[in-house]
Amino acid sequence: MQILSDTISFNRFRGDGPRQQSTEVVFPTGVTQATAILTGFDVAFSPRDDHHLGDLEVRLEAAIDPLAPRRVTVQATFGLRDWSGEWDDNYEGEIFFSVVAE
Repeated sequence: MQILSDTISFNRFRGDGPRQQSTEVVFPTGVTQATAILTGFDVAFSPRDDHHLGDLEVRLEAAIDPLAPRRVTVQATFGLRDWSGEWDDNYEGEIFFSVVAE
């Protein structure tokens, strides 16, 4: 079993959501199975003011590159909004994760 950790950052944004970003994690040897595990997050409305949390979505997916099995692409989905039901407030955050692979 191999474990690597990383972070995906989402810059300040508004007008749409949830958003997706990805990063590549490279293991020292090829892997046949990989799972991304959420280890934490730091998310907020920007600027950090008195918005009330209405909806928070944080998801991770991991995929092994079939042509380069040392490489695992991790895709994070992140969205944050208040109770208005609209993506009309700035939000940003960091998603912390580990990839466990065999």
